[in-house]
Amino acid sequence: MNANVRRIDDPVGITTARTMPATWYSSTEHHQHEIEAIWRGEWVCVGDVDESPAPGAWRSITVGGLPVLLVRDREGVLRAFLNVCRHRAAPLCEHGAEGGGAALSCPYHAWLYRLDGSLARAQGVGDPEGFDVADYSLKPVAIAVWRRWLWVHAHPNSAPPDFGPLANAVAAFPVEGMDVVLREADERAFNWKVLLENYSENYHTPFVHPEIDTSPTHDYPMVSDGLVLYAWDRPLHPGDDAGRVMASLLPGEPGWDALPAAATGKPYDVGSYLTVWPNLMLNVFPDAALAMWMEPLAPNRTLVHRRLYMRPGGRPDAVAANIAAHRLVHLQDVEICEAVQRSHDAGVDADGVLATFEERGVYWVHQHVLNASAS
Repeated sequence: MNANVRRIDDPVGITTARTMPATWYSSTEHHQHEIEAIWRGEWVCVGDVDESPAPGAWRSITVGGLPVLLVRDREGVLRAFLNVCRHRAAPLCEHGAEGGGAALSCPYHAWLYRLDGSLARAQGVGDPEGFDVADYSLKPVAIAVWRRWLWVHAHPNSAPPDFGPLANAVAAFPVEGMDVVLREADERAFNWKVLLENYSENYHTPFVHPEIDTSPTHDYPMVSDGLVLYAWDRPLHPGDDAGRVMASLLPGEPGWDALPAAATGKPYDVGSYLTVWPNLMLNVFPDAALAMWMEPLAPNRTLVHRRLYMRPGGRPDAVAANIAAHRLVHLQDVEICEAVQRSHDAGVDADGVLATFEERGVYWVHQHVLNASAS
């Protein structure tokens, strides 16, 4: 550890921590408990806001199995509702479908909803006792934007998400102005926590990603605060201004905001890595960013969305090199994560310990999972 940076103490409890049981990655019962407690009980990332509906349009998604409708009215206000008609629960549009127009019509009995979710007409309903169209708006879902990523919470009155000071440590990086150069979504054969754990540690890098092994020249400290785990590439012998910042400061301290202007010579250069609970994984570099967010489909199946961003005007060879590097790393991670999942599916408990420096992030993930499981 570099002596020029103040000591980052081990998290309380990590020295006695043990890995979680296999059933927490493979049991249908435990998976459903996590769906209720986490995916329907907390703020969840659902995508890049630039891919949200245009004015006068809508798109259906799922969040923890809940059918959700993203709707942007003609004035540009983005809202979210349960994609369920208030009459007899028909979806207003099928999963993944998009549409547009002045109103949404239920395909079952043609109840008509305005783009603000209010019921405009209940055609043919007759005269049910006490019925008032004002009482039958679509059920709202809370919605928020952090940087260029969209978040939803199943409970409509939830307080806005607070990602804290570590999220602010990347405020100066111009991710909103970067161009998308890679857009992928793939169903993978592992529990969502397996990928989150893998992303939140660098212990595996020399063995799984030998092409980007920097262990002789860098270490990989990590700090956490609330919903954010922040790790970064810290040079052991810094040779430039960016290196000295990363070697001597903690994320967000005065001087850290100089990093977005740093020069980079290769992919994964001057890197910051944020795990944002529960499902956003974010790499931030001066010239690029990578966002991954997950949607659990089953105990051992997860849909992984990936977006690679780069500053406009980048050289084609630099863009191609970044795409190739990030795709290679992801596929290597997928291979090892799917192998780990096969052990979980076989019901084999590792009964393992956690590396007290390298796996602080895994411990952070486990503490959030344990807290949610206790609810």
